[in-house]
Amino acid sequence: MKRKTKILLASYLSVAMVTLALYAWAGQWGLGWYRRTANESASLAFEETVRSVERLSGVLDKSVYATDSDMCDRICCEAYACAAAAESAMSTLPFSTWELEQLSAFLNTAGDYAYSLCGRGEPFSGEQREDLKTMAATAADFSHRLLELREGLNGRELTMDSREKRLRNVGVENDAKLSGELLAYEKDFTPLELRYDGKYGGEPEKKSGGLLTEREMLTAAADFAGVAPEELQMEYQFEGTEGRRCYRAGDRFLSVGRGGVESMSCDRIVYEEKLSAEEALRAAEDFLQARGYGELRLQEQSQSGCIARFSFVREQDGALCSDSALRLSIALDDGSLYSFDAADFDPEPVEVSWTVDEETAKTALPEDLSVTDSGRVLLQSPGGRALPCYVFSGADAEGRQVEICVSAETGKQVRINLGPRREV
Repeated sequence: MKRKTKILLASYLSVAMVTLALYAWAGQWGLGWYRRTANESASLAFEETVRSVERLSGVLDKSVYATDSDMCDRICCEAYACAAAAESAMSTLPFSTWELEQLSAFLNTAGDYAYSLCGRGEPFSGEQREDLKTMAATAADFSHRLLELREGLNGRELTMDSREKRLRNVGVENDAKLSGELLAYEKDFTPLELRYDGKYGGEPEKKSGGLLTEREMLTAAADFAGVAPEELQMEYQFEGTEGRRCYRAGDRFLSVGRGGVESMSCDRIVYEEKLSAEEALRAAEDFLQARGYGELRLQEQSQSGCIARFSFVREQDGALCSDSALRLSIALDDGSLYSFDAADFDPEPVEVSWTVDEETAKTALPEDLSVTDSGRVLLQSPGGRALPCYVFSGADAEGRQVEICVSAETGKQVRINLGPRREV
């Protein structure tokens, strides 16, 4: 090899090595920058969690002294906002927060309970005041612990967790991490048990009787799928009072609770459309009649690809049970049942009182609403209680379609549904 060639080769190698060194340095610098950014984001998320829980504790403390309805509403709105902010911030911490189920449940329950008390137009009752007092004490203890952990982080006694996985950390335990301290606090944390008309206020009382045994659940699933019980395969099961079971029958999955079959889904792909929408509707109605669901009214229908979807509701006292719908879909290639959902459907009548007449309920509407239709509906509160309502439909001054539900018990608005704005 000539001397000139060797010099050129050595020069190229030197340039390549310098370039690689620069890339390596830039990559290391960038990685360090990302690490610092991630650590700063985690610190900000924890700081927001601390502040939100601290504010929640302070707001709930005020509930003991609130006597008029306006101040009670203001406290509840602030408590709901603080609980939502704390839960949102805690969910972005750099470790799995699903293990902190008790702490997360407290924040969700506190926010939902406060939300359920908003807009009632009356001060707290004695029972509600006691619930808020207990909630305030729990929030104060939680806030105190978070403040201690923040001091530990600032004093370098604790370290913030990192989502980064490095080989040198495999098998290395570090008890002085934020996640470990929160998990330790979680073990001794006492959850709230509140009974109220809200999402986390406990299930409404179930009617006695009619609960299926393990064998009856299997038989119900087999009858629904039209196969022998031994042809079903157990997919998974849930413990607890409901004790749901999920079975597989070919390409169909069935979920069964103690009250019967709750849902069914199919994983086959439907390519052809051989049936019309009317024929699919008749197939759906025939299926419901054969299963003994009685008289149901079609609430909504749609089509997605080669699948026709329907929603049925029952009627009571001339009122449609709008929030208790039974949904199913029909495959348009052979008319078979493609999906079924009766988890929210309640076939039993409920006791309600229509104490406010329709004309009185109409006074709760805005003056500029031009009512074109009215009727009765039975809605459900967040806690599952039946709400008898009058529903008024019409258009506002701008022509926008509006639907307002007014309680037949209190004469106050319960729900407002808006249509799309008209294009100008």
